[in-house]
Amino acid sequence: MTHTQTYPLAQGTLAGCTSPAQVGRALSSDDLRVGIDALVCRFRIDALVGNSVEDWPKITALGFGVKTIQAWVNIPFHEECTIRLGVDVPQGVEKESPVESGWDTTVTQEALVKKPAIHARVEVNPSRVIDPEGTRAVPLDEALSAVEMICPSPFLEDWILWRDEPAYWDLYRLDLAVDVETPGITQQVLTVAETGLRGPRRKVNTYKGPSGDLETVRVNRKTRPNLSVYDKALQSCTGPARVRFEVQLDRTYLRANFPRLGDLNEAALRQSFQAHFSKVIEFLQADDKALYDLQLSEADKKTMREIVGYETLREKGYTETLTRSVRRRYENFHKRHSIRQVSDLL
Repeated sequence: MTHTQTYPLAQGTLAGCTSPAQVGRALSSDDLRVGIDALVCRFRIDALVGNSVEDWPKITALGFGVKTIQAWVNIPFHEECTIRLGVDVPQGVEKESPVESGWDTTVTQEALVKKPAIHARVEVNPSRVIDPEGTRAVPLDEALSAVEMICPSPFLEDWILWRDEPAYWDLYRLDLAVDVETPGITQQVLTVAETGLRGPRRKVNTYKGPSGDLETVRVNRKTRPNLSVYDKALQSCTGPARVRFEVQLDRTYLRANFPRLGDLNEAALRQSFQAHFSKVIEFLQADDKALYDLQLSEADKKTMREIVGYETLREKGYTETLTRSVRRRYENFHKRHSIRQVSDLL
């Protein structure tokens, strides 16, 4: 099955931001539309549909005594998208492994009348379902349409039978994302985001390219949702310069706020996104010419002092011919920190 419908690369991207302050104002807007980049749902199923052990490439047994068979399969949707389907089947397998004991649909059907029930878990990237290029996070209505599209045959219905409609499926993971076009200010936005993500007992992981430019700023948490800000144009190798702000909501957070797929609405998604990035938005909204926007290495701090001193003296009438190596170092500093003139620092 192949979808031929295409979308502009920048659809769903906040455009026209020429400074970190404008990015902050856009992200704090009450009209902000938050996209969905990935979701995982878990729900009870009635049966597997005519599949043998050979149809499931990955099968493992969990627990002691009465074990649970966990099986996974990747179902192709189109050339750029697969649906990951997993099932958890409790069985009384004490000595033999599920593979050696010949796990099949007969054993599975017998397990249906026992407790706990059999559950399935579906992992899907709605943006890949709707847009094969997968370069944008789709809005809520399109994400829900994507779930409806993967349900009928030859996809989920060829593998499992379930009793509840998708609106009643439990949410186990939800990735919210917003893309912002950042022509010429990508490095500044990433640097300010890094500063905003820092806090007590919070480790910020940064990833830089060979040139030394920031590519990703990330906070990985064990007990709270993970936060990421990264260069989306570089990551996707397509589209205009833009930065993606992404929050990965885990089961603990989802259970307390919107436990089921049908509980989602645009206002709730916006409030959740803005709450998690509140500190970053606050830093972005501040004066984008402030010195704290820049996280400088010791070498860059020395270069900044040299440039400021040199231009201050030049304004007072003192001129000096700079060597080629010094000029190159100044130019690299301006380029690395997206600074057009030293006055942008002050």
